[in-house]
Amino acid sequence: MTRTTDELPRLASPGSIAELSELLSRAHAESRTVAVFGGGTAFDDHPPAPTPGLLLDLSGLAEVAGHSRDDKTLRAGAGAKISALNRQLENAGQEILADLPADRINAGSSLGGMIATAATGPAHLSRPQLPETVLAVTTVGADGTIARTAEGLSPELAGCELPGLVTGSWGSRAIIVEAEIRVRARPESRGFVWIPGAEAAPALVGARRVPDAVALERPPGSPAATVVLFEGPGELVESESDRLVQRIPGATACARPSWWGTRVRTPVTISVSVAPDFLPSLLTTIDRLETAIGYPLQLRGSASGRVELGVGAPETEPGVATRVVLEHLRSFGLHRISARLLHAPAPVWDELDAWGPLPGSRGLQEIKDLLDPRGILAPGRGLGGI
Repeated sequence: MTRTTDELPRLASPGSIAELSELLSRAHAESRTVAVFGGGTAFDDHPPAPTPGLLLDLSGLAEVAGHSRDDKTLRAGAGAKISALNRQLENAGQEILADLPADRINAGSSLGGMIATAATGPAHLSRPQLPETVLAVTTVGADGTIARTAEGLSPELAGCELPGLVTGSWGSRAIIVEAEIRVRARPESRGFVWIPGAEAAPALVGARRVPDAVALERPPGSPAATVVLFEGPGELVESESDRLVQRIPGATACARPSWWGTRVRTPVTISVSVAPDFLPSLLTTIDRLETAIGYPLQLRGSASGRVELGVGAPETEPGVATRVVLEHLRSFGLHRISARLLHAPAPVWDELDAWGPLPGSRGLQEIKDLLDPRGILAPGRGLGGI
């Protein structure tokens, strides 16, 4: 698109950063709200928002701008599908360093979308999480400004790192259009060990030889189980797996679970951050809550303390049950648990305190006001509904 006096469209798929910049500049001038569509895999994770004045499809910004077999980095457009990047890296014997959710990858998630939502998979105990592996980004600000540094977005942000500013911002501060991320050699082997219950999980997270992942799965109405992942040379993976099986009663080598790297899919999903040593108590609490409220509860996540809690069977309307669960979890205090609504039908968002206590929310609002004073970028999509 070239600069024109034609009416600004409601849906646009820019083919270049310059074209996107012009679209944002015009939307800003008209105070038209803007939302970005990457792969759409996290589009419903937040309160339902009014139809944006301009919906941007970034699939046209998908070029791989820099990578070779000897590189330890990859630079690509924000619209590039993670699945396509994985195929290219696999040919070079590499993979993205950060572990990312398998179901979102399979559903077509984009590089920009993964960064904007700070997505993470279960294997992050020995591997850095995505925010730590984003080396550089190019963004377009609310007024159309193209920036490769935080100072480029605002002189008041001199000294800040642009990747940290936009990673996990859900597109509410600036739009990511290109990113450079770290990659690594693919591990020779992967081995999984299944352990009954969750009692062993905290000790594994704090062990001298920390596994690559310690994940928990608690199906509705069923006991929890722990699954451990080891990655690396074949002999090392085999010896570590055997040592764990011999040391922990009931442990057994297993195949990769079908649910590995996938999210809880229930009518309501609550995102929970919990102190790792409190996980066994949390699971006991969930057992009791499930019996008390009469709704199925499902827990899945990492023993490092980032888990998702699903509420309700598909045919139910679990608004009241969700309120009970959230209030009960928050009664333990922020030093133990923080809990916020992640996914729910529209009426549920309106019926309860979806976010709970958010220390530092004033600072988040100040950054939003600085970068987007008219509030046109993804309104309500930032942490705390900012």
